[in-house]
Amino acid sequence: MYTLELRSPAKTQLKRLDATIRKQVLEKLNELCANFKTRRHIALKGRDRGRFKLQVGNYRAVYAFDKQARVVVVHRVAHRSKVYS
Repeated sequence: MYTLELRSPAKTQLKRLDATIRKQVLEKLNELCANFKTRRHIALKGRDRGRFKLQVGNYRAVYAFDKQARVVVVHRVAHRSKVYS
């Protein structure tokens, strides 16, 4: 099992989300940490090279991970139209 770490921008963005959406995002992130090896990780390109996306409805979480430390680091959480800009 991996540990979940939220960067400051991700914490702020999560707080601004509707409570229902926030709960769904956190559940998906916890599921990702619990089943890390069996999940498909979708790599990003460009400025987010080396990071991955997690889809939760119309929202996205941009994360990276460290296999040795067994940590998933969430950098951003936002609507899909805004998360990459």
